[in-house]
Amino acid sequence: MFYTLKSLRNLIALAALIAPLSAFAAGSVAMQIEHLVRQAMEEYNNAMETNDSASFLRYFSSNATYESPLFRYTGRADLARHLEAEFNTYKARFQMSKMFVKDNAAAIVLTWDAVDRKTGDSHKIDMVGLYELGSSGQFSSAVYYFDSAKAKALAQLVK
Repeated sequence: MFYTLKSLRNLIALAALIAPLSAFAAGSVAMQIEHLVRQAMEEYNNAMETNDSASFLRYFSSNATYESPLFRYTGRADLARHLEAEFNTYKARFQMSKMFVKDNAAAIVLTWDAVDRKTGDSHKIDMVGLYELGSSGQFSSAVYYFDSAKAKALAQLVK
């Protein structure tokens, strides 16, 4: 098929008009990211009930980064050690209140609501989590932002 410069311009203009509409089509990347983040948060909560950190870990790629104002881990082995310590120390839940998705990333507003398994002390930390999906279909990074002065429970965990 032969295209003139004018017909190519028209085709590009049409594609630009259609692209925003198709961004929310069933199976779109944004919808897949949203589904995966919701599923991961639910898995975190379920895994905490059974103290099975490996169930949550499977959502992260082998070279994923996992960080906050208190820690930074790179790679599944480091992340596994951190999650195992967290799961052994606390019975926690992520309570998600909002999610924003763009391209291959999601920002979620959430509260980490935890009880120390040994002492029974409760801890609540409001935070924002940023998750980025890698080409593996798993998270390539998770970054949590929160007031570290209010996160004494987590600070003790990473010492």
